[in-house]
Amino acid sequence: MGKHKDGVTMRFKRILMIIIVVSLLLGISGWAASIAQENEYNLAHEDVFGKLRRPKVHFSHETHAESLSDWGCGVCHHVRDNKTGKLVYAEGDELSCKECHVSHKENGKPALREAYHGSCTACHRSRIKTNESKSGPTTCGGCHRKT
Repeated sequence: MGKHKDGVTMRFKRILMIIIVVSLLLGISGWAASIAQENEYNLAHEDVFGKLRRPKVHFSHETHAESLSDWGCGVCHHVRDNKTGKLVYAEGDELSCKECHVSHKENGKPALREAYHGSCTACHRSRIKTNESKSGPTTCGGCHRKT
């Protein structure tokens, strides 16, 4: 009876350990997925802009990351280097634009609307001027499309 009890106890402990390990792995992968960059989303920020006058902008992170791969993530995801005053990429600190840019110009940072328009349209126009095969729209209706 003692051997049987010990065998059952050992088997139970192994099964319990496997359940715990699998649960931890699933929890970690779920957590990682929850903080990962969304691939497709709509830029609206009604919490910043209030009622929108134009339609939301559909944004594909994957498309932009692929077409801007030569320039790197710092094109959009940047912070100000306190020593040089220049915008630099801080790997692992990729925030959305609205984390730093608010509804109005503040501390030398353009307002969110101006940051989007300045970065997006300027980049799209420069890619057209340099005959890039992939460039984006340059008119209001090109980005703010009615669905």
